[in-house]
Amino acid sequence: MQAVRYRQGFDAMTGRPLVGRAHLAQSLGIIWGTRIGEMAMDLDFGTALRSHLAEDVGGDLALRIYDDLTTSAERYEPEYRVREMQLVRLTRDGGLGLRHGGLYYPEGRLGNYAIAEPFGELSALARYEAVARRGTGRLAS
Repeated sequence: MQAVRYRQGFDAMTGRPLVGRAHLAQSLGIIWGTRIGEMAMDLDFGTALRSHLAEDVGGDLALRIYDDLTTSAERYEPEYRVREMQLVRLTRDGGLGLRHGGLYYPEGRLGNYAIAEPFGELSALARYEAVARRGTGRLAS
């Protein structure tokens, strides 16, 4: 049996090594926090998430947010497939959060989808903007 080849990179804040799930979480934060058109060599990279955040949340907006996030994750993160997503209120004054869950494929970047683990997070949508600003705009391979 061969060992799992987890993707490695560096934490955007501390510079410490990141491996596996922690690297995936940071990668999703960079993808979801980067505005389309911000990355010089790949103008399609990112989402239009921040353009939706000033609107009142309704069914139509929730579907647009879901579509933006799942499409960008599918396109730029080969190690994760979103299976569920929920917008949640995190604070009394209406701070919006995102709960997502899906499957983490540690070797998905290599085309191996035989190894799958459940993965999910709950975080404030504003967090993704902060992660993208801290990051270099590039995902470590």
